[in-house]
Amino acid sequence: MIRHWSAVEGDLSREHQVRPAELAAMSTRRFLVLVGALTPDSRFAKAWRSTPRRADSPEDIARITGLPAQ
Repeated sequence: MIRHWSAVEGDLSREHQVRPAELAAMSTRRFLVLVGALTPDSRFAKAWRSTPRRADSPEDIARITGLPAQ
């Protein structure tokens, strides 16, 4: 989620009218509810669907993190 933070923040602002100050003070529960309620066409939802969930090799880890494989 942190990797796609700009999408999360933008989507929360666009879809739920959440401003930065409100986001900074928001409870974890409320945050998760709002993220879970984002539309399938939100930037974060699209990024989340395209993010690999399993990393079995150094190459997979490098692809996910952007750090060179060692």
